[in-house]
Amino acid sequence: MLVMLVFMLICHYLADFVLTTDKMIEAKSDGRQLGPIMLHASVHAVLMSCVVLLMLNGWECALSVFAIEVVTHFLIDTAKGRLTAHYPLLSDMHGKPYWMLFGFDQLLHLMVIVVICSVYPLFEKNF
Repeated sequence: MLVMLVFMLICHYLADFVLTTDKMIEAKSDGRQLGPIMLHASVHAVLMSCVVLLMLNGWECALSVFAIEVVTHFLIDTAKGRLTAHYPLLSDMHGKPYWMLFGFDQLLHLMVIVVICSVYPLFEKNF
């Protein structure tokens, strides 16, 4: 489980910070342009699914992880963007509320990853 968790965290870093385009960042800032946010969530889901596929060698499990990751990542990022757009205080990078929301967003994403890694042995036995 620990090895898979480390690889998933690396995927999260790559998808959230390295592979995110300017268009995705702009869309996530207000949560209104759903296409780029879905593309961003899909990048996460593809990377995570590849890790699962390589480690568990099962398409069914990888597709389940893809679905979980794309839906949760999309919902979290859209909600964060809409909160930021509705409450301007949350968009000021110099203020504590911005960083509290940013941290909460990351916490939610990491909790999804931990849950996936925690239940992956169940996937392995069922598929």
